[in-house]
Amino acid sequence: MKETLKMKTTIQTFGNFEGQKVSAYSLENKNGTRITVLDYAGIWHEYSVIDEGTRVNMLLSAPEMSGYTDNPFYINRLIGRVAGRIKDATFKLGDQLIQTPQNEGDNSLHGGGNGWSNTMFAVKFDQNSIVLTATITSAQDGFPGNLESEIRYTLSDDDTVTLTMSGTQREADGVFNPTSHAYFNLSQSDDISNHELHLNSKVHLAVDAGKVPTGETVANHNSPFDLRMAPDLGAALVTLDKTTAEHGFDDVFVVQGPKIASLKDKVSSRTIDVISHRNGLVVFTANSMTSDMINNHGNGHKWVAVALEPHTLPNSENIPAFGDVRLKKDETRVAEIVYRYHK
Repeated sequence: MKETLKMKTTIQTFGNFEGQKVSAYSLENKNGTRITVLDYAGIWHEYSVIDEGTRVNMLLSAPEMSGYTDNPFYINRLIGRVAGRIKDATFKLGDQLIQTPQNEGDNSLHGGGNGWSNTMFAVKFDQNSIVLTATITSAQDGFPGNLESEIRYTLSDDDTVTLTMSGTQREADGVFNPTSHAYFNLSQSDDISNHELHLNSKVHLAVDAGKVPTGETVANHNSPFDLRMAPDLGAALVTLDKTTAEHGFDDVFVVQGPKIASLKDKVSSRTIDVISHRNGLVVFTANSMTSDMINNHGNGHKWVAVALEPHTLPNSENIPAFGDVRLKKDETRVAEIVYRYHK
């Protein structure tokens, strides 16, 4: 059996946030491919490859903490306990009406204001994985019960990254539907107009004025949303810029796996396939990013990158047909996202 080479590991201070030191944990494989994760919010800071002698970070990354924290865009953060919007921040578990924190108007967004996306994790290396752990209490985030959380970023020798998110529910029944809010730009250009985005999707979700799914779907066919048949992302964005209030994508696609999406830079042919067994994918093309958001592609602006967020369809807490995200007391559930790089 061929022995796998031990990966290079490093820990560096990245900055400070609210009086706490933030550290960056890196793994590098035999190809020079490197991932870096921050202990604050599990921010995925780097997914870089060596391409024709040049190191290219395929994630939208900030050079310092303020680039991640001084904006509302959840850049590269872990999202949990649940992703997406919950209508009126309420749902029923059995006969009990659960009220969760309202952090976007009347609704709850991405697990409220004190979930994974605002947690300082304990971090360690385990062979080819960066492992983050934390217990999120009901007193902390306002969701029922306590959630024992373990998240693994695993880098393989073929440059694939596997994100494994595990939650064990304690004290009471709860919900679990996590994701990553990673933003990608696979090019060395300052926007994603030269990308293709192929989605295995025939419909996307209808939403109300608060962007909360209503339970209805809209066909993608013969529209910019039909990225299954016409994956030219730049062409779709030009049309959406003229025809939608968002001026780009900020939408939930119903997807079929296991390969739900494929993002490709047409100039370099760098490609990332997204593998997931859950039925939803949010696509957000950074439509409202502003110039003060300094990043590795310059100043912030619309379409500088695209966030791909796989999870069970949002507001499923209130729409059972979207999927079951309930987690019984003492039950453990694991959600996995695979990012497979190739050219």
